[in-house]
Amino acid sequence: MTDDFKVDGRSAKEIASTTLAWRDALGVADQWAPNVVRLLELSVPRIIKNFALVVRSDPEMGEAEAYTEFDPPHIAVRGSVYALAQRDEGRSRMTFAHELGHLVMHPGVAKLRKEASYKSTAAIKIFESAEWQARKFASLFLVPDHIAIQFTSAHELAECCKISEQAAKIRFNETAPLRKPRALPDCITQTINSLKTRRL
Repeated sequence: MTDDFKVDGRSAKEIASTTLAWRDALGVADQWAPNVVRLLELSVPRIIKNFALVVRSDPEMGEAEAYTEFDPPHIAVRGSVYALAQRDEGRSRMTFAHELGHLVMHPGVAKLRKEASYKSTAAIKIFESAEWQARKFASLFLVPDHIAIQFTSAHELAECCKISEQAAKIRFNETAPLRKPRALPDCITQTINSLKTRRL
């Protein structure tokens, strides 16, 4: 993790709650593949005043695909990534969601960036890593558990939620335990078996 910085710790469960709250606030709670470009151009500014999505030329962005700043609040994205996101390309959609994660979870990070006060990544606990939190936010925002469990394969999940095959495999495997039918308690199994026997 390069260019990482320490932030207040958040668990995956806390981040999942945050993503669901933002999905609800943005009116996309149950959508399989919300339009991330439209969300950042139209919906987020209704909630965060003075927010803007700024598209810059690739040369102007240097090596960065996108970044978030707070004074004023904006997400800058390179033109090629913006164009791909408009075509629902998975990796670029993840980039948009990642920056949204920084925007909603890390206000004030701009000061850290300007002061170049990055910590050694070895000294940052995973749950205090801004980059880990933003990656987790992106993953859970684009494919929350209640949507992931509707699919029977990672490929189907990737196609319907418009994410990369790699991201789909990760989310599919993470939510596998939620897809397994839970074993019924013995008292219920006994009742079912006794009812079957009586029918014979």
